[in-house]
Amino acid sequence: MASVEERVGVLVEKHLGISDRAMLDADLTELGVNSVDAVNFLKTVNQDFGVDISPDVARDFTTLRDLINHLS
Repeated sequence: MASVEERVGVLVEKHLGISDRAMLDADLTELGVNSVDAVNFLKTVNQDFGVDISPDVARDFTTLRDLINHLS
């Protein structure tokens, strides 16, 4: 089974158009991820991982690595 990082990386590439895995540690605002994209991406992550991360919790994630750590 793929690791959490690999699974998130695939979703990031597919839904946010970010293919450089080094960007997992970059600030989301620097990557050009707006709030609408972030909410839609969170819905995708929730569905794919079978979790229920609320937008309030997700606001504390400044990087995709924060999300990966939370899922792990």
